[in-house]
Amino acid sequence: MQTKKIFRIGLIIERSRAFGRELCEGIITYAQNRDDWHLQFMTLQDLRRRQIRNSMDGFIARVTSNAFAKLLKSTGKPVVDIYYENPLPGFAVVKTKHESVGLLAAEHFLDRRFKNFAYCPYGGGRTSAYCKKAFIRSLRRAGFECNVYSSDNEIAYDLDDSDHISDIMMPPKDAKRLEKWLISLPKPVAVFCPSDLRAWQINGICHSAGINVPRDVAVLGLDNDIIICGTARPMLSSIDPNTRKIGHTAAEVLSDMIENGIPQRMLVKQIPPTGVVGRASSETAPVEPAWLADALVYIQRNAKHGISASDVFAKLGRSHTSVTKAFRSILGITVQGEIARTRLEEAKYLLLTTELHMSEIAARSGFASVTYFLQAFSATFGKTPKTWRASRMNLNGSSSRLQ
Repeated sequence: MQTKKIFRIGLIIERSRAFGRELCEGIITYAQNRDDWHLQFMTLQDLRRRQIRNSMDGFIARVTSNAFAKLLKSTGKPVVDIYYENPLPGFAVVKTKHESVGLLAAEHFLDRRFKNFAYCPYGGGRTSAYCKKAFIRSLRRAGFECNVYSSDNEIAYDLDDSDHISDIMMPPKDAKRLEKWLISLPKPVAVFCPSDLRAWQINGICHSAGINVPRDVAVLGLDNDIIICGTARPMLSSIDPNTRKIGHTAAEVLSDMIENGIPQRMLVKQIPPTGVVGRASSETAPVEPAWLADALVYIQRNAKHGISASDVFAKLGRSHTSVTKAFRSILGITVQGEIARTRLEEAKYLLLTTELHMSEIAARSGFASVTYFLQAFSATFGKTPKTWRASRMNLNGSSSRLQ
């Protein structure tokens, strides 16, 4: 009886951060259906030992340096890079679709009617550059410009002893310059950071400088790291990059490379983000008068709980006539129309991120009945929810969400 071949898969991924752990979860989910895969976590020090690296049949790694990439290349084994800063011929790449990230960030702020926008990079490199380009392009299509932060010296990611990205939560090296930049921005302003850690730093600097978040500066990060987002005050809104899907896809790609050989050309697969997970740092509406902004935030928080226009009037303590007039003249929409729009955005998020039936999506989004939900969705988007879901999945689409 022939012994079944066991494939040893080296994983070189940091596990101190939520992003790395969720990548591993996606890989493990794939490996659970493969009794011929043995996963082995490795460090950069392990990789430097020839006997260990040559015993592997393939690697999935966050390749953070040229030296790191060359070591992997020297093995002649299949490599899937899930960082994409130092790609080499023969590597496969699975990464976040950063163009969609930038678009999502812009949509999130535009939906909240911001007119001033800023981008604060972190770490340089491809991720930051791609997100910035898409964010600015999306804003310009809507008729707006973007203030981009730059420092005298590019602030790079801190790497630990294993060449992994450090998650130390402390004020940044450029804190003073960053504070001056934040103070100089026209207010209210929406700031997008392609890193939750950078968003956390922005949040802290604003607090120290007496800048109110989110009233004066609304902040949005990337990665949806629950520890970083949850320990910030106010809690940080963030884009969920669909990390588990990235890990699962990386494992699928590596399996194909092991079975069919290393492709001559670099294979790049892009995974779209899941959506925006809205929290307090962007839960605002930069409109005047202040009571109108309060009304919009109330709708953002409660549309999915079945509120009506009457609830908004009661919350504000104002007459139906005065509130309706302000909504129409300033926002160009009725109170009930804004509630319905917010519910539809929630429904779109649920369509993309769950397999819930239409009746459950209607209920969770705040619609009184599934019939009304289906009618409203089709009238607004020209497709049934089921058709829209299928088309967006096929196109690797994404959606925004306010939690």
